[in-house]
Amino acid sequence: MAEKRYESTYILNTNLSEDAAKAISTKFEDMVTKNGGTVIETEVWGVRKLAYMIDKHTSGRYISLHFTAPGSVIAKLERGYHLEDEVLRWMTLEMPANVKEQREAMKKRVAEVEIRRNAIAKAQAEGIVPEPRVIV
Repeated sequence: MAEKRYESTYILNTNLSEDAAKAISTKFEDMVTKNGGTVIETEVWGVRKLAYMIDKHTSGRYISLHFTAPGSVIAKLERGYHLEDEVLRWMTLEMPANVKEQREAMKKRVAEVEIRRNAIAKAQAEGIVPEPRVIV
């Protein structure tokens, strides 16, 4: 069976401690690997405000799991999401083949912007006002 690349993003209840959220995340990673998949990366996006209320919650802890696996793993993983009471919502997408290069470019750009922001904040804290730059 051919393995495809997937991204599965889920939202956890914010009432969970960091340790409990990490334990749930590890549980889903193990579910992927035990069923023949390979976890590429787990991104923790942190707590964010929800666009609308979900089960009386206005914010959630977002976690994105990137992995390769046979298609049969998706049903098992989503069943696990459904059975876990702390998971508010989830969405699993099949990713195109060229997504890896695009994600690496995006991460590089985000890192560059973060470095620039930190430099500006440091300069402003020291009383130095940097020259305005036009970023294209």
